[in-house]
Amino acid sequence: MKRTAVDDKIRDAVLELIAGGKPGQRLPRVRDLMARYHTSQRVVERALAPLREQGLVSIRRGAGLTIADGPAPSREYDSDCQILYRSSESRLARNLLMELVKRLKRSGLRVGMIGFTDEMAALEKLKARGQARCCLLQTNFEIVSVRFLAGIMEHANRVVIDGVSVTGIDADVIGTNWREALSVAYRKLRERGHKRISFLTSSHGARQIAMARREFDLLSGWVGPDPNPQLFQVDRLPGSYRPEDVLRALPVAADAGPNRPTALIIWGLVDGYMLDAALRERGIRPGSGFSILLLGSIDMLSEHVAQFDVVGNSNAEKLDLFERVVRARINGDGSDARTHYFPIYHLENGSIEVLSLDDPID
Repeated sequence: MKRTAVDDKIRDAVLELIAGGKPGQRLPRVRDLMARYHTSQRVVERALAPLREQGLVSIRRGAGLTIADGPAPSREYDSDCQILYRSSESRLARNLLMELVKRLKRSGLRVGMIGFTDEMAALEKLKARGQARCCLLQTNFEIVSVRFLAGIMEHANRVVIDGVSVTGIDADVIGTNWREALSVAYRKLRERGHKRISFLTSSHGARQIAMARREFDLLSGWVGPDPNPQLFQVDRLPGSYRPEDVLRALPVAADAGPNRPTALIIWGLVDGYMLDAALRERGIRPGSGFSILLLGSIDMLSEHVAQFDVVGNSNAEKLDLFERVVRARINGDGSDARTHYFPIYHLENGSIEVLSLDDPID
């Protein structure tokens, strides 16, 4: 949201108090600033966010808003941020980390990267690099052991995790609620008259993926022990699908049987050109006789190639949020760890056909 004059007034007033105060000194409470400037809590928090990111103020349980003590002396930490990433085929995951590293290093922060396939080997490498103010962990949907998390926390002051599969622990977790995205996508298709909707996703057991599959069963009204005939599962992680995986889920254009789906939701496909080629091979034109809706990033052209509708997050917002949270933790933000969900958007590119709405949707 755009910054306003009220934001500037609040921030300038707090900066003046910081300049004349001492570390640990209490500052006006958020509700006091709301009353003084006749504004909302959201505006006050937005005005204070840059000060928190710069490590000038901190919020601690029981103490409220205080002048930050500042980062601990550098001699106590060997690096500002260590990034642990599980090796994967996901190009988007790698790109996110590389851009984040560039941003952090550009401002003089000391950042290291450790790729791993074995958790214990990763901990040994982390230990050899000494203490870090913050550690960012990217697992790409794979299972994370409690022992691994405990080991990371021995060598890092704060932990940030890419993905919301691991929640309820003393670490910031950041990600997309793909179950919510699937629900939005399914509703969009139903609103356009589609009654037979299929879903292509990974068969992996990660909580987010399993919950999305369960959500599809609920949305499509499928019950019982038998497999849902409209659910297509790929034995690969999201981001690593092959052309044959996609072809297997696509109906044959000539098949006009009563059970033929009229729309397909795909989660985990990051190559829109591959999808376009598969559709051509099947003789399918998206938006004409068959509808395609992707779950992914609305601002990644390589995913939707300006052709397929997308429901999901903004990659630019994702990068900004990771940078903001990591910087805050590096700068000594002592507030409670929390779960950060990205907003869900719908980008229309014309791959959804509007069917006849004369008959009520069952």
